Amino acid sequence: MKHYLLQMKILDIIEDNCKIEISFNNEKTHIFFSPSTKELRFTDKDALTSFLKLKEFQLRKILHNKQAETFFNGFELNFVLQEKQPDPRFYDRKKVTILNNLKNTYLVKKKNFKSKKIIEVYTDGSFLKEKKSGGFAILIKPILGETVLHSFRTNKKGSNLIELLAIIKSLELLKNENKLCILTDSQYVIKGITEWLPIWIINNWYTANGTQAKNLNEWKKVYKLVKNKYIEFVWIKAHTNHPENTLCDLTAKQIANKIKK
Repeated sequence: MKHYLLQMKILDIIEDNCKIEISFNNEKTHIFFSPSTKELRFTDKDALTSFLKLKEFQLRKILHNKQAETFFNGFELNFVLQEKQPDPRFYDRKKVTILNNLKNTYLVKKKNFKSKKIIEVYTDGSFLKEKKSGGFAILIKPILGETVLHSFRTNKKGSNLIELLAIIKSLELLKNENKLCILTDSQYVIKGITEWLPIWIINNWYTANGTQAKNLNEWKKVYKLVKNKYIEFVWIKAHTNHPENTLCDLTAKQIANKIKK
């Protein structure tokens, strides 16, 4: 999919309105955006403004996701807009998210149901703040053969990071498999791999806040591990008595709770 790399710079803040300069190639235009009311105004009449209006959904998503403290005079950011408008249904959590990277083209789309004959991988992680320890569990259900449960303890801190470690270990365990389905209750993992990661690559690992992506080394591992793979991601709502997810959750907590000898 074709992407456009643009630049934005906040030139001035008048009351609650940010005057933002948008640059693309040798063209420049201006917009006004209010971080509190989310009002977006196009003031110029030029080709770049017309282009931005066509991509308003994507532009709003970037501006809405920016943290309030990053709206200040002089703030600069490279950002990416896609050639094709994302379908709003793409953000439906109940749909299966597909990453088709078999030819290293990083194609992402949605469908209603996961494939039937595919390896299933369930993951969950746990971080105990009071003990500063974590654990994660991986349940692998092959097309043929017995289901296997793996568990790992980690001293890494943070729930999102541990969820990400579970995905990394899963991909390492199944490095010789090019088609699999990952079922997880972590939106951080699913969105990170299918939405944020390809944009971070283009934008030199920087986010819409102008900061480097968190857990950078781990995300770089993920990017390498998903090469030449077809992966379906299924989101499971946590604590809904889903058998496999519950087993992984309890196992991860048990491992995190163990005192390292």
